[in-house]
Amino acid sequence: MDLKEIILKAVKNINEELNIEELQNVNDETPLFELLDSLGTLDLILELESSLEDATGNYIAVASEESMDAKNTPFKTIVTLEKFLEQRIADESDQF
Repeated sequence: MDLKEIILKAVKNINEELNIEELQNVNDETPLFELLDSLGTLDLILELESSLEDATGNYIAVASEESMDAKNTPFKTIVTLEKFLEQRIADESDQF
């Protein structure tokens, strides 16, 4: 499972509706949190949860108190989101 590919595909999918120019060519440092409003962030969370469940066979909760903290949000960039999701997947895997 290529986590970065899952994230990039999720961003692309939600941006089909949002049509945010800065999200057309996403890179590791694209400022997701600055570009997405609350509904866009929610759409991304739902898209990621669905994609991660398809990839892992398990539901991985992306929404959490930590992920919704504006100061420490993992949605700052693709890299911070990828690190956060790696930890969430590891935490969920430990439970099985």
